[in-house]
Amino acid sequence: MTLAFVNSSLNLNTFISHGHCYPWTTGLVWLHIIPDATIALAYYSILLLFIYFIAKRKDIPFNRVVLLFGAFIFACGTGHLMDIWMLWHPDYWIAGILKAFTAIISIYTIFTLIYLTPQMLTLSNPAELEVIHKALNNEITEHNKAEEALLGISKAMESVSDAIAIVDITGQLIYHNPAFINLFGYTVEQLNAVGGPVAVYKNPQIAHNIFATIKQGQSWRGQLTMQNSTNQTIRVELRADAIKDPTGNIIGLVGIYTDINACQQAEIALQKSLKELADIKFALDQSSIVAVTNNLGIIEYVNDKFCQISQYQSEELIGKTHKIVNSNYHSTPFFKQMWSTISQGKVWKGEVQNRAKDGTYYWVDTTIVPLLDAQGQPQQYVAIRNDITERKQAEIALQKSLKEVADIKFALDQSSIVAVTNNLGIIEYVNDKFCQISQYQAEELIGKTHKIVNSNYHSKAFFKQMWSTISQGKVWNGEVQNRAKDGTYYWVDTTIVPLLDAQGQPQQYVAIRNDITARKKAEAQLQQQAIELAQTLKELQTAQSQLIQSEKMSSLGQLVAGVAHEINNPVNFIYGNLTYAKSYTHEILNLLHLYRRNYPNFLVEIQEEIQEEIEAIDLDFLTEDLPKLLDSMKVGAERIRQIVTSLRTFSRLDEAELKSADIHQGIDSTLMILEHRFNARANHPQIQLIKDYGNLPLVECYAGQLNQVFINILTNALDALEDSLIQGKLTHNQPQIRICTQQLNAQQIVIRIFNNGPAIPEQVRQKLFDPFFTTKDVGKGTGLGLSISYQIITEQHRGSLQCVSSPQGGAEFIITIPVEQPHN
Repeated sequence: MTLAFVNSSLNLNTFISHGHCYPWTTGLVWLHIIPDATIALAYYSILLLFIYFIAKRKDIPFNRVVLLFGAFIFACGTGHLMDIWMLWHPDYWIAGILKAFTAIISIYTIFTLIYLTPQMLTLSNPAELEVIHKALNNEITEHNKAEEALLGISKAMESVSDAIAIVDITGQLIYHNPAFINLFGYTVEQLNAVGGPVAVYKNPQIAHNIFATIKQGQSWRGQLTMQNSTNQTIRVELRADAIKDPTGNIIGLVGIYTDINACQQAEIALQKSLKELADIKFALDQSSIVAVTNNLGIIEYVNDKFCQISQYQSEELIGKTHKIVNSNYHSTPFFKQMWSTISQGKVWKGEVQNRAKDGTYYWVDTTIVPLLDAQGQPQQYVAIRNDITERKQAEIALQKSLKEVADIKFALDQSSIVAVTNNLGIIEYVNDKFCQISQYQAEELIGKTHKIVNSNYHSKAFFKQMWSTISQGKVWNGEVQNRAKDGTYYWVDTTIVPLLDAQGQPQQYVAIRNDITARKKAEAQLQQQAIELAQTLKELQTAQSQLIQSEKMSSLGQLVAGVAHEINNPVNFIYGNLTYAKSYTHEILNLLHLYRRNYPNFLVEIQEEIQEEIEAIDLDFLTEDLPKLLDSMKVGAERIRQIVTSLRTFSRLDEAELKSADIHQGIDSTLMILEHRFNARANHPQIQLIKDYGNLPLVECYAGQLNQVFINILTNALDALEDSLIQGKLTHNQPQIRICTQQLNAQQIVIRIFNNGPAIPEQVRQKLFDPFFTTKDVGKGTGLGLSISYQIITEQHRGSLQCVSSPQGGAEFIITIPVEQPHN
């Protein structure tokens, strides 16, 4: 039912348009269209003006009311357009919704106005705004007057060498002299744009502290680290004081900045050896001395600093001329020239010696600035002075230091070869020693580069590296071969020191050289001797190679002896059995021949002959012993085959490269070769062999080299046991060799070879792996076996070989090698 209602409501065929109500009379229709269109246009125009107004005046209060009015006006205008639409289209539901929306906006606007009207009534009316405007104008006028008062003496400060800045009470820079721009690189507009005078302080908090101090009526003195517009660090002495109006109110502050970088650089150049320079720095931290006179030179104003330094009270100075502090140091033409300059309206600068009230003298760096009247004539003179008494004393000390430097230079000229060039390497100065060794006159050298003495001994890269060093402001040291004018060569030990300018860039290079020609000749002789030593070393290395080969041949001799011994036993056994085998075979063949000759006609006589032959050869024993004899020969031959196989396994002739090998197989092949040495002999019992093999993986190694290590260690162990048995040192223990293998982890295995022979002394143990070290008698060893073994394990297999022995006896060799070798 509801759906049917909606459908019937939206079904436009159930309604008729307004045009039908006006019987579509043309005049009547246009009478409705034109007013509705005009009203809609007016509403939309008002809305556009509202939008433009709000965009331009974002600070207007009660924006919400304005927005509601805009929505209300838009709804009203749209309603009139809807009326025009409905002349032809009966969209009454849409028109009703639009009017409902307009009603809601209207009601919401009314309630908002009811809520905000009390707040709107608090806004100032035009009369009140006029009063406020006049008050602001008065304040601006007073502010401008204050600025004019602050700028009154600006002309006097234009020529002062110190940077001067004037800041109003709000912290805005309103004046600075040219020296301020030179020091910090900012104009008034630029500095205010980046935050005001605070921008030149490295630590802005210090600026706020200074300003707070001045606002309390106090002065501030001190040294600061500041920065210019390019962020370069500047050390300055700041003297900040309050500026007051005639009623005593603080209207701003004045700051005087003295650049003390030059002084600090001078202190560094003199290696801080002059106490007087520190005094000058302290003096520069003090405020300036100020006096104002009329055009006749009569003093009208002095500041406290003037009174301090002159020791006069201001009452004693005002009304007098500066003759009161005249020291009579300067001549009459000096003051005449000064008066001639300032009376023409020009700034005068100079250093003046004055005399204080107590008769003491002091120096001041003085700048006198004429203040001109409307006709351009001086009406006052402002004298700004800085106490330079200590600086003057420092200059005396500096002159003394310069004398000392000159003396040092003289001494240096006598002992060393000295040259000075500009930053391009053009020679500007050479001393006599340079001329002596180069055989050139000074006139021939100055204006040239050092190419004039270039010997072409050094490469271009050599000089390129030298220039790269000194052009960065670094000291260069080196030895250089030069060529004198007559073509002879000489060597100099050279030190080149860059002299830097204010920007830290080299402006000159000082080269100090010492003649080392004799030393270089001695070095050449030493180099020849070194070549001869190298030849000797090569010969020694050849001898060492021969000794190593001798050791290999010694190991090979032991191997051959063991193999010969092992093969000899089964060969003798086979050879001995061959005689019997031959006899047995011959007798059996004779018997068979007898059978074949008389078969099948055996007579009684033949039977008796055969029986006699059977009894003669003991056929029963022969038929029983011959198979045994052949089996024994087979065992001997099998033994020989095993020995040959073990020998092949030991030597690994087919495995010269890294391959995965069975470590146990290598140890067993070595033990088979040495098996005869474990057997009992007349002078000692059998040597017991204990094998405690772990579960080892295949190991990547040089198998033949490892077998050489095994035979060296086992041979040494057998030698030690045999010697101890012969010497009777093992009376209570059976000689024993124990071989243990174990996998330490996934990357390493360990092989331990232990013998229970005598202990190895510590001093001997430490030298076991040294080349040519041996404890055996002469002729029994080269002393290279363990050294080669150590090299094979540590260098070829990246493992370790160590020997452990305790005072109770016995020695154990521990071999640790990786399962896989690095392939880099």
